[in-house]
Amino acid sequence: MTMIINIFLQFICQHKFVVTASVFCCALLLAETAFCDDDYLTYCSSEIIDEEYEKAGCWSCEIIENLMISLTTIAGTLYGTTVEAAKLILTLGSAIWIALYFLKSLGSFATQDPAKIIDGLLTFCFKVALVYALVTAGIDVLVQYIVNPMLSIGFDIGETLAGAVSF
Repeated sequence: MTMIINIFLQFICQHKFVVTASVFCCALLLAETAFCDDDYLTYCSSEIIDEEYEKAGCWSCEIIENLMISLTTIAGTLYGTTVEAAKLILTLGSAIWIALYFLKSLGSFATQDPAKIIDGLLTFCFKVALVYALVTAGIDVLVQYIVNPMLSIGFDIGETLAGAVSF
């Protein structure tokens, strides 16, 4: 039994995210017990809150609306800069990768298969072209042509499975 406990403790010590998740779960449980007393629940479901809401309006909605407007403005402003930076990083990174790939392939004393070298280069170029197209086109194209069809397929499979099982 002590060996199992030692293995468990060693696992917890080596994986800090497990400890962090445990602390987070404990904090959630404590927060739930702190807010679940009868006085708090009575106050929350009382007419006092409804009257304050009617007088003041939705103050939390205004905060969320202001945050969304600010974040949208910031994202729109930074989009052009980040696209240009991403293209530059992609170009420089690709050039460095191609140079190192050819140095590794052609600098080796072993016999090289030219078809294998060209296949690796073309595979990499296809990946770079795909990333370049996605960076240039934006997130809308990614969502429209990749995410939405995947969700549609998932929903169709789910409906088929739900229809096959009768309750």
